[in-house]
Amino acid sequence: MTSSDRTSLGQMNLKYLRFNVSQLESISALIPELRRGIYVLQFFNGEFYVGQAQNVATRFAQHRHGHTNHHEAWDDIERLWFMPVPENLNLTKIKNNEIRRFRESGKPLRNRALNLGHNQPSKLDKEITVEEQHSWVLGDGPYDLCGTKEKLPPLGNEPSKFLKQVPDEYRDLILADLVFALTNLVPEAIKLEGRYWTILDYPSTAGGRRATLNTGTLELLFFPRREESGLSCLKTTTGTFPHSRLLSLLTPWKRYSRGFFVDQIHYNSTSADQVVFNSGDLKRICQKYPKILQGARTFALQAMRQNSSGKFAR
Repeated sequence: MTSSDRTSLGQMNLKYLRFNVSQLESISALIPELRRGIYVLQFFNGEFYVGQAQNVATRFAQHRHGHTNHHEAWDDIERLWFMPVPENLNLTKIKNNEIRRFRESGKPLRNRALNLGHNQPSKLDKEITVEEQHSWVLGDGPYDLCGTKEKLPPLGNEPSKFLKQVPDEYRDLILADLVFALTNLVPEAIKLEGRYWTILDYPSTAGGRRATLNTGTLELLFFPRREESGLSCLKTTTGTFPHSRLLSLLTPWKRYSRGFFVDQIHYNSTSADQVVFNSGDLKRICQKYPKILQGARTFALQAMRQNSSGKFAR
């Protein structure tokens, strides 16, 4: 039994065909030809999975029966949506746009790629159990860096750009924020350093940074290179604060102001709230506003579950 999704994709006018596949082991008879395209698996629990395939019948079988390199058998597939795509169109681009569209519409996805916050198995689960991850976010620690000097590898002989170029008046404030973040926001910081989180000093990021703390491949905390101010920018999960509400504006970025403000930024895999405040003030803000603390812990953990930090040099 099939139906067409009336919504076209841009000007391509591509449409989904939908099939009830809850009792099927194979869809070869449903789609005998034109099997290249984008497919969506709809599950009985309301979740979705968006994928691409040169042969959707083969990919469906892999999902239904399990595949060594991907996941165990999914026996709870209820419906299949399939969109045939001509050879001249890029499947990856269309699939990525569809993942974002589903995610932004609030549909829960089983995809791991481009889907920060997914509940699928992660490599991080082998380092920190899922139960321990939940405990970390909820505030059940451990939150200390005992033995840091003994356990972290040496920095090497290369001179630090941070120490050479950051003005003295901001250096200790930035270091205080980094220490608090590693102690209270990044789980198992000592154990996972260099693999799931990294610190870069004076990276060549667009816009300029004095330093950046990355979790996975996303910035958790960074310090913009603005000579007239000492600011820290912290990522938290989207919805930590209403985006239309200005909490407390730093005007004009006065260093000794005790306020902060929130805006929203967008990545390919998620959106995030960004809390901007005076460097050195991270501990006070997180203690005074537990929602920021929990939102930052959640963002850090989700980013670490998404990717390792291997692309960044220490």
